[in-house]
Amino acid sequence: MKHQRLPRTAGAIATTVAATLLTSACGGGDTSGAPATVTVTPTVTASAEPPPSPSSTSEPAAPTSDVKGRAFDYGVVTEVSEVAGVSVVELDRYTWGEVADTKLAADGLKSRTFRGKAPYRNQNADLTFTVPVADGARILYHHCVAADQPLQTRSATAKELADLDEPENTVLIALDDQGRLTTADNIAGCPG
Repeated sequence: MKHQRLPRTAGAIATTVAATLLTSACGGGDTSGAPATVTVTPTVTASAEPPPSPSSTSEPAAPTSDVKGRAFDYGVVTEVSEVAGVSVVELDRYTWGEVADTKLAADGLKSRTFRGKAPYRNQNADLTFTVPVADGARILYHHCVAADQPLQTRSATAKELADLDEPENTVLIALDDQGRLTTADNIAGCPG
């Protein structure tokens, strides 16, 4: 079949007539010569961005406890730091008198003070244990003015426990089932 080619002006006239018919059909048939408004809504096709690749500077993992399985521990807080938004203490474990470590780990200590020679020993100054601090942990500082006086007690921070001097610097801590510090009390040495 042979196609007949229309002259350019005839093609332009045909296109104009078709556009006028289309706009008048959409506009309700008003051919008063007023300009027609045509609204075009674009269709946007967006490709999903690939998920970000793991960064080498990702958030540090939550701290884990070196003392999980114990109910209590005792020693000197040597350092306090923050890991993944959690306070963490480093505990240098001490022994108390003749109390076996297994008994101390299960039952804690009854004493909150001592008088005279310190009843504790540090048997390994090179080893410390990481202990995360639980949210809402109760930390108390006890000070003994004299053996016949009541203890002076106030709330404290883990950092304050790390800054204590002898003979008030040893701390008894209670632990939850995850090995997190829930309470801490220093054992105060009384003068005399």
